[in-house]
Amino acid sequence: MRANSRESTSCVSRMPAALPASSTLGRRLRAARLAKGWTQAQLGQRLLEPDDPDSSTAAPRISRYERGMHKPDLATIEKLAKLLDLPAAYFVASSDVVAEAILVISELSPRKQREALALLKRLASKAAK
Repeated sequence: MRANSRESTSCVSRMPAALPASSTLGRRLRAARLAKGWTQAQLGQRLLEPDDPDSSTAAPRISRYERGMHKPDLATIEKLAKLLDLPAAYFVASSDVVAEAILVISELSPRKQREALALLKRLASKAAK
């Protein structure tokens, strides 16, 4: 019986570490990239500066962002958002509902955006009462 317990312990120690759960930003980044039909390498190449000689880091960098292993800085988030034709706020929104609202509102004309904001403010003031 002890041999079995030792055996199972040694098997566990040889198992690779579990990958971190993808972050919300990573999940949204992956979905946006796939919606464009781009590979990680293609998005990474677009993200790199034109004179950056080290293109070998492009795909791994995007992979690390998507898996939540690294969080891009704000300037990188803004560049990714521009490349993916999405507002940067979408990637850092605190919830999926807020992220979706950002997407919907961003597609409206400026006049409609102001109307949507006024409506949201009215809803929020009624909820506070």
